[in-house]
Amino acid sequence: MTDLGGGGARGDGVDPFETLAPLLAAATVRIHSLSDGHDLDDGYAEVSGSGFFVAPNWVLTCAHVALRAEGTTVAGTGRQVGVSFGTRTVPGVVEWADPPGPVDDHDSWPAPDLALIRLLEPGVPHPCVWLTDRTSKVFTPNEVAFFGCTAESGEIVEYSGRCTIRGELGRRGLLRLGSEDEIPEGVSGGPLVDLVRGEVIGVVKAQRYGADGGLAVSVVQLRRLPVPTDPASAQAEDLYQTVMHAHDRHHADRHRNVHHGYGTWTDAQSDLRGSAAGHGLTPGRRTELLGLLAELPPPVSTRALEDLVSLIRGQTCEGLPLAPRAWRDGLGLLYGLRGGRSELEAVLRYAVHAATADRHHPAAGGTERAVWRWAEREAADAELSRAFRRQLIEERSNRLESRVVGLPPAPGLWNAGPGSVILEITERRWEPGHYDWRVRLAGASGASGEVTADEGHAVHHDDLRRQLAGPLSEAFRRQDTPGHPVPFYVCLPAPLFGLPVDDWRIPADASAVGATRPVLVRCSDREPGTASPVRSRRWDAVHADSEPLVVVVDCDDGRPVTGPKGATLNGLAHHAVPALCRRPGADQAATEHQDILAAGFGVALWRRGTTEFDPFCEDYHRGLLRTVEAAGGADGLPGAVWQLRANLAKGRTQAFWSKGITLLYDDPDRPVFDAGQMLEAP
Repeated sequence: MTDLGGGGARGDGVDPFETLAPLLAAATVRIHSLSDGHDLDDGYAEVSGSGFFVAPNWVLTCAHVALRAEGTTVAGTGRQVGVSFGTRTVPGVVEWADPPGPVDDHDSWPAPDLALIRLLEPGVPHPCVWLTDRTSKVFTPNEVAFFGCTAESGEIVEYSGRCTIRGELGRRGLLRLGSEDEIPEGVSGGPLVDLVRGEVIGVVKAQRYGADGGLAVSVVQLRRLPVPTDPASAQAEDLYQTVMHAHDRHHADRHRNVHHGYGTWTDAQSDLRGSAAGHGLTPGRRTELLGLLAELPPPVSTRALEDLVSLIRGQTCEGLPLAPRAWRDGLGLLYGLRGGRSELEAVLRYAVHAATADRHHPAAGGTERAVWRWAEREAADAELSRAFRRQLIEERSNRLESRVVGLPPAPGLWNAGPGSVILEITERRWEPGHYDWRVRLAGASGASGEVTADEGHAVHHDDLRRQLAGPLSEAFRRQDTPGHPVPFYVCLPAPLFGLPVDDWRIPADASAVGATRPVLVRCSDREPGTASPVRSRRWDAVHADSEPLVVVVDCDDGRPVTGPKGATLNGLAHHAVPALCRRPGADQAATEHQDILAAGFGVALWRRGTTEFDPFCEDYHRGLLRTVEAAGGADGLPGAVWQLRANLAKGRTQAFWSKGITLLYDDPDRPVFDAGQMLEAP
């Protein structure tokens, strides 16, 4: 292999900067207050600094950049800032900063001087950098590059430079940068990348006033993020795990998806070849493994992770600046261990131990086996000894028999309770764009015989929410009991299935309806009468099975396919839950929904949104599978979707994939309204 050490230029004459610069520039952002920077033509003179995407919807920067860019402070969300990249400006909230508050003296911001900003708009596409997974040292003799923005002749422009790392300053992750290049105002918060290994290793902190060079902060300092006091029952309760797992899934998804033409960090690292030097994994295999490990629940504790790594290494981990917290951190401690095949053996054992570790809560179905299959395949492909491969099998079997998995109590989000609120909207076919509606209060026995809350006629589509706000507020007030909001059934004609009722705020200053209660779609334009035998059989089968079968019917491995037709849908198993991935136009959506209804399905999932096709839909597919699995059966889906919407309303990034998710939950044996029943005033 060509020697890549020291200088940063590859032996084939290609400058690694040219390979990495487009990836870094695409992931670098400008950070400013919310009061300026929204107009790309002006207002950038007050840009506070730079930052960069480390995971979908997460920006890493310096604390002094994030806090000096403080905008409007909104109760419940914290300090808000503006984040600009490309031609977009998106509001973000500072979720964590160390130090946590502004420092008066410009020169006295103490290390680590880092902050994480969460975007407040889900679904904004953007790339992310690759963060190093090396644990013990990021101090490298290789040439490094930095990226950011700065003011030039009254405009904000991209800026990049190169230098070396001359040493460390103190014990809180400060790196001394050489004076080979200038670090101007505005670059603070930008990424620092190892040009040989193709990994972001630090965050530019500042130019050193009165001294040569500048300062950067090691990304390892992110491990200072708070650790939950109690055992985390979900990844979302640990911000460090949330961001790191999202980072690794992001890169694994892009490495697997071969249908797009965008270059990836794994591609770049393979071109550089430096990231594979000195350990047993190629860049592609490392990306795959980290993506698989990111699907597992995090280690039960830092101590358990350190013990595992010490066992695999055959020696304790000493002299670490900060203890490892995530599976990727432990993997980084195995690099350069012994080199070659023996290191690959250590990595494979580590993967098997991670897949069979004790858990605070169970892993999603199939994720542990996926890690095992990866290790098994890698051992065979590398032609490791049969004795070692047998050892892997035995270790896995023994650990599965002895481990402990704690099952937390069910959250109890879904309970049909004593009643519900039902909204029926019907189309006035002779008056396009106008609808009639009825709101009813139903008891546990169903809609029959209950008092009508209100009704309205000939309401224009655009005026539905305003007209319904008062009646629905009263209906919820009458039906809810403290701590137990009743479910909300929305009965719509198929062409109106895209109506975002779950996003309505009733009253206007309240949270979205879908975040406060289960919102379930039913069909209001079926032919009246007894349910068909097929509908009843499908409904009974999907509720009898604790693991319904999720079938995405309009997408194949990130590529759109012809929408679901009768033959395809009719052939699905009775316990199947059809799901739509694409976000089609209204006419196409109505056809696809009607096809699902015609095939007799009473439970289905889809998402609303733009008509733009998303080639990176792995998060959505994975989220669907996990949601249905976690629900424990079709009867748990209303609560599971409610939880997703509640998490989305709280801005939790792990729920961003579910934006616009809609659940059809249409019991064929429970009528929406009794035909011909007299309507009464409340």
